[in-house]
Amino acid sequence: MAKSQSLQVGAPPTFEDLKSPDYRTIYITGVFGALDPNDGRMMFFVDHIEPKTVNEPLPGSVTVEKIKREHLMEVHMSPTQFKAIAVWMNEHIKRYEDVFGSIPMAPKGKGPSDAMVS
Repeated sequence: MAKSQSLQVGAPPTFEDLKSPDYRTIYITGVFGALDPNDGRMMFFVDHIEPKTVNEPLPGSVTVEKIKREHLMEVHMSPTQFKAIAVWMNEHIKRYEDVFGSIPMAPKGKGPSDAMVS
């Protein structure tokens, strides 16, 4: 009969931070996503404005011809991690607003209903 091994409690393991070769920094203008019992997902995007020079009301005036939405990255996680990120972000927002004041949000109805846009 094999001798059973007991779990040894000792010093916590050490952690090492490594950057993936695919690591990159991106700037986003919005995110949309969903949460269900199996999976949380967030899709990050950036909007690019394509201006057009026109002659009304004045020569050389600029209007927005088109906005192109470039989808940059989709992140999947457990519902627990999704909530943990939300709590972490809310803590940072509170600390920021305690120092600098309220962060303005886009008015309701200005953008997709499930997207955060600024």
